[in-house]
Amino acid sequence: MSIDITDPQTAAQLAAAREVGDLWGPDGQLLGRFVPIARMDLPQLTEEDYDRMERLIADPNTKWVTPEDVMARLREIDRCGR
Repeated sequence: MSIDITDPQTAAQLAAAREVGDLWGPDGQLLGRFVPIARMDLPQLTEEDYDRMERLIADPNTKWVTPEDVMARLREIDRCGR
């Protein structure tokens, strides 16, 4: 369900939020939880991060696996843990 925020002050407070937070009514009742869209943004990467990724990609010893390989390994771990 969507709720339109028509109060400019409330809209500005929500737009400025950078982390998940509870929304409380004027009577102290918990109304819900707000998850800012900014939480879905990718983290800011530094030039050092990009350099490291480029080195990993270029390294012939870097081991690459498919999503199917990952899922197969997780199923194996799950079977062993029972």
